Amino acid sequence: MRRPTETERHPLRSRSGLAATEFALIAPIAALVLFTVIDVGGAMWRTTRLEYAARTGAQYAFFDPQGSAAIAQKVRDALPGWTDVTVESTVASCSCDDGSAANCTTGVCVVNGVSFAPILRLSVTATQPFRFISPATAALFPNLAVLRGNVEVRLH
Repeated sequence: MRRPTETERHPLRSRSGLAATEFALIAPIAALVLFTVIDVGGAMWRTTRLEYAARTGAQYAFFDPQGSAAIAQKVRDALPGWTDVTVESTVASCSCDDGSAANCTTGVCVVNGVSFAPILRLSVTATQPFRFISPATAALFPNLAVLRGNVEVRLH
């Protein structure tokens, strides 16, 4: 008479199919982590490119601070192939060294009895909607739905 095997005597101790069960439990979590890393990495890369493009537009603003259309075109030129980029109109603002606002055309700043012209700052912003790979990443990081590259330069 044949002697029963260990598996036949204790069927709950059987290890057949254990690897498949573990894989079925871990695979969705691993995929979620992988897609989240890909989404966040892609968003970081695109944000860096948008900031680079905004910086390119800001550098052009040193030569032509009033040319909003030309500044926007320089930003778009720095992103070849990107069709859904929005360049917000450049915003010029003036302030004194102490941070108080000043009129850009008629403003004068006075510090310790000394008058001087206000500081002209120009802000260049480029935005782009971001398409997520995973809806779970979109739920976890809703602030990545619109990517933004912003640069503010001091012109004088």
